[in-house]
Amino acid sequence: MKPLILFCLLFTSYVASAQEWSLKKSSNNIEVYTRSLDSTKINEYKVTLLAKASAEDALKILTDGNSLKKWNYKTPKSEIVKKISDNEFIFWMENDLPWPLSDRDNVSHIKVNKTDTNSYKIDIQPADSYYQNANKNVIRMDNFKGHWLIKSVGKDSVQVTQQMYGDPKGHVPNWLVNSILTTFPYHSFENLKEILEN
Repeated sequence: MKPLILFCLLFTSYVASAQEWSLKKSSNNIEVYTRSLDSTKINEYKVTLLAKASAEDALKILTDGNSLKKWNYKTPKSEIVKKISDNEFIFWMENDLPWPLSDRDNVSHIKVNKTDTNSYKIDIQPADSYYQNANKNVIRMDNFKGHWLIKSVGKDSVQVTQQMYGDPKGHVPNWLVNSILTTFPYHSFENLKEILEN
């Protein structure tokens, strides 16, 4: 098969599996989108914000795993498990889910790449082997993937975007998971915006 034909087939397959983004909430320069995926009944979400801050300020906050709990919604615990380099980390965090659901935790491999002047991409992937879950009442999430995008806008603003998919595991109805994909990210970004601008 010729390379061009193969590329076209692969591209068409990718487009078919990713639906259009649907805006779910827009307020205070924060927008939350979700979209369905053909491979799962759990939706993917994307959140953007515009804040009066620098790209470097945003990068510093997002790569401080010990302080994620200060702004990430329903996250009572977080820490840096390992600093691999100045641009690569292992984070652990625990999420407080509404009753009667069990709380979740996850271990993430965080890798920062500078994509342009004052622009960064932070890739997020599971790193379960780095940290054992000592709490039997907390379910470990190990199927997720996403990224952060940080981009300078004008002279004194930054646009921050997070795009994530995650399977919470356990016996959680898909409709319930999808219902919190607007609320949780929005409140996290509200907190993040307040920290960035103060």
